[in-house]
Amino acid sequence: MRRLMFVVTVLAICALLAAPASAQVQNHDWFAHAAIGPSFGTLGSTPVADASAGYRMTDHLSLAGEFGVLPHAPFDKAGVIAPTITPFAASSDVHVNAYHTNANLFVHASPWRRFDPYATVGIGAFTGSTVADASLAASRLVQYDRATNLAENFGFGTTYRLTNWLGLNADYRHFVVNAADTQHVNRLTTGVSVFVR
Repeated sequence: MRRLMFVVTVLAICALLAAPASAQVQNHDWFAHAAIGPSFGTLGSTPVADASAGYRMTDHLSLAGEFGVLPHAPFDKAGVIAPTITPFAASSDVHVNAYHTNANLFVHASPWRRFDPYATVGIGAFTGSTVADASLAASRLVQYDRATNLAENFGFGTTYRLTNWLGLNADYRHFVVNAADTQHVNRLTTGVSVFVR
């Protein structure tokens, strides 16, 4: 993990200090990006929502802060990133709400037609909240526990630009969640992206 943190830090410093390769004026843009759609992978097939904001330093490098939500995932799939509780509820009434926040460096390849491919690496935190929700007689019983762990991620993806502000995207991420036992979470998300510049 220390080696990955060192590599991410060195890449970020190099990207910040990089000078333009030519005398042409570079278009440095702040951007915001939001996506929603289904996901497939280690945590099951639960819809996700992601938002990111960042700065495009060159045509090929950008830094972004990301926040993602995986709501109401079944515990039997997503329990690897959430604490275990002894529920009063039936196991079918136990679910996980997962969140990740991270800072990522994106390396963009040259666009090909309407496709904008990229690779990414980053570091942040992964939070898993276990929720057991049951009705007993005339009352409702809710049990809750949460754990937040350091997590690295890397992946790749592409966006198909429908317009300058709207696109379809596919993003694969591999999260290494540093819980008591290191967990590896694979996630492929697809969805609609909205871009603001």
